[in-house]
Amino acid sequence: MKPRRVFARLLLSYLAITLVVLAAVSLIFVRLMHRYFFNVEGVHLTMRSERIAALVEEHLYRGDLQELSTLVETLAFSNDIYLWVTDKEGKVLEFAGSNPERLGLRVEQHEIEHVLAGNVITKQITGPGYNSLFHMAPLYVPGYEPQENWDSWEAGGAGGDPSQVIGTLAISSPLGSVTGIMGVVTRLGMMAALGGLFLAVGIGYTLSRKIASPLEEMSAVAMELSRGNYNVRVNHRSDDEVGRLAETLNFAIDKVSGAMREQQQTLKLQRELISDISHEFRAPLTTLQGFLELMLRGKIPEAERERYLEMMHRDTVYLGGLVRDLIDLENLEMRRETLERRPADGEELLAACLENLQLKGVEKGVKLELQVEEKLPLLMVDERRFYQVMINLVENALRFSPRGGTIRVRAHPGEGGVFFYVSDEGPGIPKEEQPFIWNRFYKVDKARSRQETGCGLGLAIVRRIVELHGGWITVESEPGCGTTFTFWLPAAPEQ
Repeated sequence: MKPRRVFARLLLSYLAITLVVLAAVSLIFVRLMHRYFFNVEGVHLTMRSERIAALVEEHLYRGDLQELSTLVETLAFSNDIYLWVTDKEGKVLEFAGSNPERLGLRVEQHEIEHVLAGNVITKQITGPGYNSLFHMAPLYVPGYEPQENWDSWEAGGAGGDPSQVIGTLAISSPLGSVTGIMGVVTRLGMMAALGGLFLAVGIGYTLSRKIASPLEEMSAVAMELSRGNYNVRVNHRSDDEVGRLAETLNFAIDKVSGAMREQQQTLKLQRELISDISHEFRAPLTTLQGFLELMLRGKIPEAERERYLEMMHRDTVYLGGLVRDLIDLENLEMRRETLERRPADGEELLAACLENLQLKGVEKGVKLELQVEEKLPLLMVDERRFYQVMINLVENALRFSPRGGTIRVRAHPGEGGVFFYVSDEGPGIPKEEQPFIWNRFYKVDKARSRQETGCGLGLAIVRRIVELHGGWITVESEPGCGTTFTFWLPAAPEQ
C-alpha cells in the first residue's frame, strides 16, 4: 500500500475545513438575508394594512357593502395584492384578487379568534405556483386608536380592545420580487463561495507545500543517510518548529559524519601504521636475524665478532627509537595525551634548547646562532613539547649541515604570537618532495643509512605538536641553498 504524502493530507485537511466553513457561512448568510428581506416585506405589508384598514373601517361600520366592494377591488388592483374583508363573526364579506381557498390559504378558527381579540397574524404561505406573505389584522370602530406594538411584525400582539373590533382585514402579497432577490443573493453567495474555494485551494496548496516541502526534503536526506551518504544536509531555514527540526537533523548529521570521519581516519592511520612499521622494521630485523644466524653457525671470526655486535646494537637502538617515536606520534594524533600548557618565556626556551645542542654542534663542526629581534610575548605552550619541536628541527639541520656551516635560530613577535625560524646551509629539499616531508617515514635522501637520516618520524611529530598548540609550520628550500623551517605559535592571553 502506497503511503499517503504529508502534502496530500495537509491539502485535503485545508480543503475540508474550507468547505465546511464556506458551507456554514453561506447557509447562515442566505438565512439571514432571507430573514432580512422578509422582515422588510412584513413591515411594509403591516404599514400598508393599516392604511387600507383606515379606508375600509368606515364602510364596514356603516354596512355599506357596495362601496366596500368597490373600494376593496380598487385597493387590491392598485396595490397588486389579494385583499378580503370579514365581519366580526369571521365570515368573508368581500374579497378581491382571489378567494383565500384558491390561494391555498386556510385560516384556522383559532387564528380568526386571535385576530378578533385585537391581535395580528403575519405568516408566509407557499404552495405549487405561489409564494406570498399573508397578514391579517382587526378592523375597529371608526375613531378608535388601538395601542401599537412594534416589537415584532411576525409575532403579532394585543393592542386593541376586542369590544371595538368590527371585523378583520386580510392581505396576501406575492413574494415574487423577494424570491427573485433571494435567488440573486443565493447565486452571488454561491459564486463568492466558489471563488473563496478556489482561493482556499491556492492558499492551501501554498501552505501545504511550504510545510510538506522541508519534511519531504528531510525524508530524502534520511534516505541518503541510510545509503551511507553523509554529505547531504537539509537546506530549509526558518524560525518555526520545522526549521528547528531541520537544524537538529543537520546537527545530528554533523555529529554522525564527524564520528564516521574520525573512525575512517583512525582505520586509515592504523593501516598506515601497520604498513609503515612492517616496512621500517623489515630491514633492521632482517639484518639482526642474518647476523645472529651467522653467529650461531660459527661463521663469524672471533676478531670480527665485536664489530658485528656493534652493528646489531645500532639496529636495536634504532628500533627502540622507532617504537618510541611511533607511540609518541600515535598518542599525539589520537589525542591520548593532554598538553600541559602554561605561560612561558620563548627566548628562555630557545636558549635552553640551543645550549643542550651546542655539544652536538661542536662535534659536527657546525655553529649554532640564536637571534631574537625584539622582546617576545609569553607563549602558552607545553614546555616539554616545545623542546621536542626545537630539538627535532635543530638536530635535523645538524644532520644535513656541512662541516663549517651555520644553523640560525631566529624569533620575532607578530600576528598575536611568535614566529620561529630554523635555517641551515645543507643541500636543500627538492620542490617536488617538500609536500611529503611531513609524512611518516618519508626520507628525502633514500641513499643515506638509518643512522644518518633517522627513522623519518620527526617532522610528522613536529607538525602535530605545533598544530595541537593552535599554530602552523611551513618549509622553504632550494636545492643547494639550504632549508628554513618556519612555525608560528599563539601568545598567552594577557592577564
